[in-house]
Amino acid sequence: MSDIHAEKIIYDLGISRPEDIDLDAVALTLGVKVKYEPLSDCDALIVGHGESAIATINSRSMPERQRFSLGHELGHWTHHKGHMLYCTQNDIEGHSDKARETEMVADRFASSLLMPSFLFKPALFAHKKLSWKAVRELAREFECSPLATALRIVDLNVAPVIFVCVEQGKRKWFRRARDISTAWFPKDSPDPESYAFELSFDPNKAAAGPRKVGADAWFDRYNAARFDLVEDSVRVVDSVYSLLFLEDEAFLD
Repeated sequence: MSDIHAEKIIYDLGISRPEDIDLDAVALTLGVKVKYEPLSDCDALIVGHGESAIATINSRSMPERQRFSLGHELGHWTHHKGHMLYCTQNDIEGHSDKARETEMVADRFASSLLMPSFLFKPALFAHKKLSWKAVRELAREFECSPLATALRIVDLNVAPVIFVCVEQGKRKWFRRARDISTAWFPKDSPDPESYAFELSFDPNKAAAGPRKVGADAWFDRYNAARFDLVEDSVRVVDSVYSLLFLEDEAFLD
C-alpha cells in the first residue's frame, strides 16, 4: 500500500534515482523548513501556521531514523494540518496493532516518500531472491533502515511474505502481505525448530540466511505440517526479525 500524495510529490519533482531524494529540499517545496537539534522526549515535531511550518528533527538519531522522522512529520503536515498532534518516539515507525491511525497514516506517507513504488519496485525486482541480504542492500540504496525497508516490501504486496518480530521467544507483532490468507496467523511463540527460537536465546548465534522449515514451526493451523516455508531471521539488539516466505498457493487468499 502506498500514499499516492507522497509518491506524486517525488514524481512531480522529476526524481528518477533514490539518491536524489533530498528530503530537506522536498520539505521546502511543501512550505516546511527543517532544522536539526537534540530532542529529549521525541524524535521529531512540526509546528506550522498557515502554509508554512518548521520541522525539528532529533540530531541525536541515526541518519536513517532522521530521514524517516522527517518523512513522518511531512505526512502529518500533508494529512493532518490544523490538528494538534504530539509524536512520541514509539509513534514514529510504530508497528503494533495499537498504533494510532494518524501515526499509521504518517508512517505510510514517510515510506512512500522515501521508497516510492515507481523507484523501489524496479530496485527490488533486480534481486533474484528476497532475503535480509537483499533488504540491507535496498536499505543502503534508499537510505532507510532495514526494518522500514522490509515493511515496505510487505506493504507493497510484491511477495508472499510475513514479517514477525520476536522478543524473548514470543511474538510481539507481525505484518503480512495482503495476498496471504488471514487464516495463517503466527503462533504466540515459534517452535524450537524455527531459527528465530534459537536466535532469541543465543545472542551470539550468527544469522544463517534463508532456510526451509516446516510451516508448523510458525503456525498452529490443522494442516500446517503439510507445508514448508522459507525463514530468514536476524537478531537486532533484543529482538529477532523474521521474514517468512510462504510460496505455496495454500497460504494465499
